[in-house]
Amino acid sequence: MTTISLPPVKRVALYQLACLLPASAVLLFWSSVLAYSVLIGGLIQICPQAWFTRQAFRYAGARKVQTIVRAMYWGETGKIVLTTVLFTVSFMMVKPLLIGAVFSSFVGMILVQYLAVIILLKH
Repeated sequence: MTTISLPPVKRVALYQLACLLPASAVLLFWSSVLAYSVLIGGLIQICPQAWFTRQAFRYAGARKVQTIVRAMYWGETGKIVLTTVLFTVSFMMVKPLLIGAVFSSFVGMILVQYLAVIILLKH
């Protein structure tokens, strides 16, 4: 039995998608290459982070500290590997690709992630 509830951080990916998808849709009117480059960069940040969040917050309670630590290490390792693989696959397989847009969107989604966490933890 746990007395501390898990924070609602699993919803962060939904907030990120709620920002990324409309932005990509609007950019589609400007340039399709720009739109899918932004979409790819955002998804490269969102998917691995969602994996980490799932792993890190699966368990709760003082009796499960070892399990929680192990899950966090597994989650972080998976996040790094997924990010590396997704960037590599994108750069090798998607042509043409605006690399600046990919990285800008990746960083933008990190900022949205931080803001979403702050908002969710205040409520």
